Amino acid sequence: MLPLIPIALSVVPELIKLIAGDRAGSVATQVAGVVQAVTGTADPVEAQKRLSEDSAVATQLRVRLAEIALEAQKAQLVAEEQRRQAELSEMQKALENTQGARSSMIDLVRSGSPIAWGAPVVSIIVTGGFFLFLIILMIGGIRTDAGNQTVANIINIAVGALATAFATVVNFWLGSSKGSRDKDEQVARVQAAAMEQVTRSAQPPPSPAAAAAPAAPDGDALFEQCLAVVLDKEGGFSDHPQDRGGPTNLGITWKTFADWQGIDHAGLSPEGREKLVADLKALTRREAAEIYRANYWLPMRCGDLPGPVALMLFDFGVNAGSRTAVKALQRVAGVTDDGSVGPKTLAAIRAVDPARLLDQMAEARLAHYRGLADFATFGNGWVARTQQVVALARALKG
Repeated sequence: MLPLIPIALSVVPELIKLIAGDRAGSVATQVAGVVQAVTGTADPVEAQKRLSEDSAVATQLRVRLAEIALEAQKAQLVAEEQRRQAELSEMQKALENTQGARSSMIDLVRSGSPIAWGAPVVSIIVTGGFFLFLIILMIGGIRTDAGNQTVANIINIAVGALATAFATVVNFWLGSSKGSRDKDEQVARVQAAAMEQVTRSAQPPPSPAAAAAPAAPDGDALFEQCLAVVLDKEGGFSDHPQDRGGPTNLGITWKTFADWQGIDHAGLSPEGREKLVADLKALTRREAAEIYRANYWLPMRCGDLPGPVALMLFDFGVNAGSRTAVKALQRVAGVTDDGSVGPKTLAAIRAVDPARLLDQMAEARLAHYRGLADFATFGNGWVARTQQVVALARALKG
């Protein structure tokens, strides 16, 4: 089943980190099993074909894989918290040992017990012996030829033992001024991290789709740049009577929003549709970003494309449908237009100059718009948007 793994990674690329970090291989086995169960085949070619032909199967697979990613991330968080708690416990024990020894000595001094002189006397002997031994070594030197090798080994052991004893003395007497403060600060940092982890664990888990589409992840500046362009072009809530998409907010149609919420929009009552549209009006940028990432950015593999091409494909896919946009890109790249971005499509794209590919994509996009029945109504806006996206894409790196 492992040949099915690349298909899963093309749907939810974030799984690669979880699979790579799972030495037991349980995550990879589980992922492959889900792909086979959803597509109904263990043949990667046939599985990819079924995903391309049936969007419902692709959506189901994305959600199932997102659930696996969420559970694996939870397990990693629990393991990390346990490790931090263990470190905290060890540090606290070390501090308690040192503080306990100091407290015992102070109690002995206050009671006038002669035992209280034990720690100072031992400390003086250890310190004096350590430095005296070092002076003797520096002045007299040691021969380490074969005849004196045994003596040299004994001296090395003695030096190590004295150095350890001296470090213990320093920690006992001076730890409160430097070492203890450092340890206290380190304990505080670990405690703060543990509290933060507990706080995060107490929060409700994100939806499976949100797990596959985290908002603004580190190192994904390209997604944020492209998303900003799309949101700017889509604007806020609209319900144009001639817009086939119906009520839309931040570019998200009410049907897409219903699918995201797990609602069957075809069977909605008038009251249910009204509530759904009200929720759509309240859609936040964060949730819109999650929808765009899960439904467009990841399936079209925009993150694997050069920046200019990624922006054009992403914006075109949002405006006209991801399969329409991907097929147009595949045609200009000279590969089979099956609507699925795979290794062959990526290789063909990387072999073409991004600037030339961008211009060809713009021409294909305009040709698509001109073939639509409502071009007379929305054509000017589509043409202007395409031209603006081309200008912005040329400013992107990659």
